[in-house]
Amino acid sequence: MGKMHTHGHSPIKRPVAPWVAQSPMKVPQSVQQSLKEAMRLEDVPSEQFDDLLWIMAQESGGVVGVRNEKSTARGLYQLLRAQYDLNPKGERSFGNAIEECQGGIRYILGRYRTAQAARAFWERHHWY
Repeated sequence: MGKMHTHGHSPIKRPVAPWVAQSPMKVPQSVQQSLKEAMRLEDVPSEQFDDLLWIMAQESGGVVGVRNEKSTARGLYQLLRAQYDLNPKGERSFGNAIEECQGGIRYILGRYRTAQAARAFWERHHWY
């Protein structure tokens, strides 16, 4: 038997667990109603509801005001600090489900033009 020796190798990386979509049905009904109201205020067609709800479920699980410990992301759609001004009252909108939805809608439609396109991007990259 040869001598055992050590190298400066990095530990073996374990495979990342496969990503599993979160069910939009886990989003509380009150938050779903807030999304509908935000869509009305932002003049977004109701056909986009399912995709907006799906994205929300992935980003926050429907938890109003939630903070990401690893970044500046906050709220139902996990807006970064640079996007807080998309909320009607900026940072002061966090904690208000309708206003958090408005900020998320503005971000999604501004970047992807439709919630369907945003969801397709999210599903490909697990990040938008």
